[in-house]
Amino acid sequence: MKRTLRRAASLRPAPHDDGDRRTDRELVYAARVGEEAAFDLLFYRYRDGVYRLSLAITKDPQAAEEVVVDTFARAYHALARLEPDDTLRPWLYRVAINESYDHRPRGVAQTPLDLAEELAMPDDGSPARMAERAEERRVVLAAVGALDEKHRAVVALHYLGDLPLAEIALIVGAPVGTVKSRLHYALRTLRVHLAQHPGLALEPDRPSADMGEK
Repeated sequence: MKRTLRRAASLRPAPHDDGDRRTDRELVYAARVGEEAAFDLLFYRYRDGVYRLSLAITKDPQAAEEVVVDTFARAYHALARLEPDDTLRPWLYRVAINESYDHRPRGVAQTPLDLAEELAMPDDGSPARMAERAEERRVVLAAVGALDEKHRAVVALHYLGDLPLAEIALIVGAPVGTVKSRLHYALRTLRVHLAQHPGLALEPDRPSADMGEK
């Protein structure tokens, strides 16, 4: 299983969507009774999100791929007890965060530019605009990388994963108020870093004024 997942984790992009619109719960139940295609669909549905989240935490592409492999290997072995309501994402991302902390390279300092290139999406603009976008990514990701783990995780989940605060709370095992507080603190810190670069405006939706725990 791990060998198969390792090969799939390194592939970009995911295979063509065959139109299967089953819910995660339906796919888990199908995989549980031996339908391999069902587990494949779960894998390709969440592989990229798990990878991006892990990359934001580990800042190492190889470690992030290992996290993808280990996260889905754990999901495969846990099929008999998984009971997702609508989505398996909170369970997968919670495992991915824990695995990411375990896979952080020791003594390897990856540059923010390496991370920016790994996260970069295709850009149809001019070469000048592509270079500008790369510099923006470098600056933003360097700022995110300066956050501590718990604040980096909520930023990655909210902005890279595009997850609502209630789902992030499930993933990190903290109250919604604490997640709001961490996100507020992280964005305030990021604004300080990005203020040195006038061309970069950071004006996302503001979390609640509830400061709670940082």
